[in-house]
Amino acid sequence: MDGRFDCCRYEPSLEDLLADEVMTPVLRSAGLEAREFREMMAETARRIEDRDRHRDQE
Repeated sequence: MDGRFDCCRYEPSLEDLLADEVMTPVLRSAGLEAREFREMMAETARRIEDRDRHRDQE
């Protein structure tokens, strides 16, 4: 199974994913626009960093 993942060494960025034509209808079906999704992902990343920082201080 590991060999299957070796073929794909490129990990797309959020911008790459949002530029994909498939994402527009997917986001629309979720009631989101690309800008809103970017903001949501940035907020989620901030919360994870805050949580990890808080754990490290304990």
